[in-house]
This record gives sequence, C-alpha cells and structure tokens, in this order.
Amino acid sequence: MRNGVALIALVITVFMSFDAFARQDGAPARALGMSDAVRALGFGTAGLYFNPAAMSQAVQYAIDTGYGYRNWASRHNFHLSLVDSQTNPKLAGAMAYSYSRGRQDDSLTQTHDIRLALSSFIKGKNVFFAYGAGFRYMNVRVDNSRNSRLSLNKWAPTLDVGLLLGINDIFYLAATGTNLIAMPVAKTRVSTERGQAYAPRAVGFGAGLVYSIVHFGVDIDLDLQSKEKPTVSPMVGLELTLARAIALRAGFVWDRVGDLKTDQKRVSAGLGYVSKWVGVDVGYAHDVTHAKNWVIESSIRVFLP
Repeated sequence: MRNGVALIALVITVFMSFDAFARQDGAPARALGMSDAVRALGFGTAGLYFNPAAMSQAVQYAIDTGYGYRNWASRHNFHLSLVDSQTNPKLAGAMAYSYSRGRQDDSLTQTHDIRLALSSFIKGKNVFFAYGAGFRYMNVRVDNSRNSRLSLNKWAPTLDVGLLLGINDIFYLAATGTNLIAMPVAKTRVSTERGQAYAPRAVGFGAGLVYSIVHFGVDIDLDLQSKEKPTVSPMVGLELTLARAIALRAGFVWDRVGDLKTDQKRVSAGLGYVSKWVGVDVGYAHDVTHAKNWVIESSIRVFLP
C-alpha cells in the first residue's frame, strides 16, 4: 500500500513538473510564431520536431541554435540543431540536441533530448512526394529535495515518421506519426489508465499553401494517449515575407494535450529576418484562457554554402 501511494505521488509530481502540451522544448522560434502549424511547411530543422519528411522541402545546409522559456513551468530550454539537404540531393539528414530545466515546488526537472532524422523524396513534373523518419532518445530527470522516492532518472527512446505531398510547389499535404514507441515516463492508474504525461503517441495532419510572399498552414494534432479518448488540437499559422527578408508571423492553437483542466488556447506572433547567410527569429505565444501562461522562443540560423 505504501509503495502504491509513493508511485501515485511520483506520477503526480512528474506530471506537474512536465508541461504536457503539444509544444516541444527546442522546437524552432519560426514554428512558435505560426502556432506550430508547420507539418506541411517545415522547411529545415522544424522537420525534426513536426514532420521529418519536410526536411527535403528546401535545399539548405543550416545550423539553428536558440533559447526559450515558458513561464507556466518556470522552464528554460536551449537547443542546437543541424540540417543538411544540400550535400546529397536525394537524402536530407538532421540532428538536434536540446536541454531543458524547470523547478516547481520541491522538484527540479531536467531533460536531455537527442534527435536524428533522415528524409528523401520523389519528384515529378508537378508533384513532389517526400518521406522521412526520426529517432528520439530522451532523458527525463526529476530531483525532489524533500523526498528522494519522488525522484526519477529515466532514458526513453521513440520514433517519428512523416509524409509530405506537394503539388506545383504551391499546395502541400502532410501526415505524421509521433512517439510511435511508447515512452515509459509517468504512467499509472488513477481512476482509469492515463497515458504518458510526456511525449504522448499522436498522429498529425497538415495542409500548407506557399504562394508569393505567403506561407499559410492548417494542422491538427490527434493525441491518442493522454486522455481516455483521442483528442484533437487544431492550429493555424500565417507567415508573410516582406522585401525578401522580413518575416511576420501569427497563429492560433487550441492545445488539448494533457489534462482537460490545463487546455490552452494560445495566440502567437513572431518576427524574423532572413538573408542568404543568416536568419534571426523570435516567437511568442500567450494563453488567452489563462493569462499567466506564456512562452517565448528565439533562434539564430546560419546557412552554410
């Protein structure tokens, strides 16, 4: 009985320490500015987080590094990622590392997140079809200063897959599967069996439009694990590129990953500068239903010849 109580307490502690929302630590600032509606508009390192097939969408050799903070979990994150779809015209590869750290009450939560991904494509006269897969190896560590039995230190691997269909380089359709290998982090029975508090198994679908200065995306994320039944999180994002260098971004997401009581309706905005050699991006999102909840992400991208 005592062990059972300790297990439930551990799960509650971990669940509260984690931020069980669709937004992932280390995901690019450009995506945040568009409310992460980028499964069909990944273009580079965003593919590591949203759709590995999208890494083949543009030819580039880029390094992306940055910092983010979300106040509802007092959580800081630092990330470094690299994508290369230039060296081999038919094969894109990418890797990323992110570290996050957040403290709530007596618990300090830290994660180390390592990602690797590959993608390739087939292209016809008016049709582009890409496919990719990503491997993720994550360490979750919780240190409780009052009770060591509420601490946790666990490595967990998982797998993502993605497809992308493009028509006339204007319209794009995407389908993804994320965390296909169950991550054994914070799972227990309360009244019914709940899914992982972190990185739930999900499928996603996206549609994108690329025309002139406009990038427009509409996505849905179908969480198969966090709740008693599949739960849909819709999102929409817009990017306008002015003078071929200044990017203005906006979006909205109804983030329903995690517990029903913590649903978020976030509006987002972003600003970016992109040249031939460098890109600088800032994204911000605010929960309109819980005014104290907000997240900011920044990144610097360097494009190598």
